[in-house]
Amino acid sequence: MTHDEAYELIGPYVDGDLSEELRHRLESRLFSDRELAWEVQTLIVTRARLREGLGEVVASDSFRARVLARLYADNQHVSEGEVALVEQTQYRLPMVL
Repeated sequence: MTHDEAYELIGPYVDGDLSEELRHRLESRLFSDRELAWEVQTLIVTRARLREGLGEVVASDSFRARVLARLYADNQHVSEGEVALVEQTQYRLPMVL
């Protein structure tokens, strides 16, 4: 089994949709291929977190600064004086899946 063939089987493997033979072959490959093993673990953790819910997502200060810079560049009519009234803390974005 090549790396690419094994990579294509990661999703079905995590879902438990592989035959016993394919599952054993993929698991053998995972023992010798750290990159594939990492992909499997990443997918398992990602799916678990999505099922649990992400909760609140907090935008970083650098993201907020980039968004505001783009806002000013795209909307020249917005004065910087108006933005001074905005609280200078991180914005919290609700995330619902």
